Amino acid sequence: MYAFYFQADIYYEELKSDLMLLKDGDEELKMIEKYLEMTKGPTTMTLENVWSCNRHGEADHVEEFDIMENRKLLWHGTNVAVVAAILQSGLRIMPHSGGRVGAGIYLADQHNKSAGYVAGTKASDGRNSIIMFLVEAALGREKTILMDDWGLKKAPRGFDSVVARGTVEPDPKDDVVMDLDGLDVTVPQGKEIKTRRKSAFVNNEFLVYNEKQHRIRFVLRFKDK
Repeated sequence: MYAFYFQADIYYEELKSDLMLLKDGDEELKMIEKYLEMTKGPTTMTLENVWSCNRHGEADHVEEFDIMENRKLLWHGTNVAVVAAILQSGLRIMPHSGGRVGAGIYLADQHNKSAGYVAGTKASDGRNSIIMFLVEAALGREKTILMDDWGLKKAPRGFDSVVARGTVEPDPKDDVVMDLDGLDVTVPQGKEIKTRRKSAFVNNEFLVYNEKQHRIRFVLRFKDK
């Protein structure tokens, strides 16, 4: 028994992150649950736990962008196999990175968009265990695009981020602000609405091309069939 707990402590230390379980009644948890409810779409995923996340050294790493305005809490889905690596080093822009909005860190304001990129692992109850992140992004001056731009490797001159605006999005009039370490971070809370845009994208996709413009704020565990 003691050996088990000792080994678990070693694994936790290797994450280089402080994780604190949010409890029922926490204001942050209420906001996150509503964010999920309003943007999850049809899904068999159920939320099990939410932890606040403080990656060791991350505050110093991103400090130069703390003065940047327009900060938003956004979803990121991934394979459970790389969760430990992400907690250790943050989201990375790899040499082979790419997609419809170029080589950057892809985030979304709708859970159902990011949930399309997750891969889980079988838990003891036979269901898939899935991990997702809620990431604070320092967006600054956004460049809106409505068509694919696969060649982007940085935000255009005069801008800090790129947002591929879609034909549906959470109603912005219901956005709220969460205080995270003294920083105002916008959290969508509205239901999905049609935007009437003529766009090649269905959902909004938010791109930052500098790794220092993001901070992992929450780790969420889901169960799925």
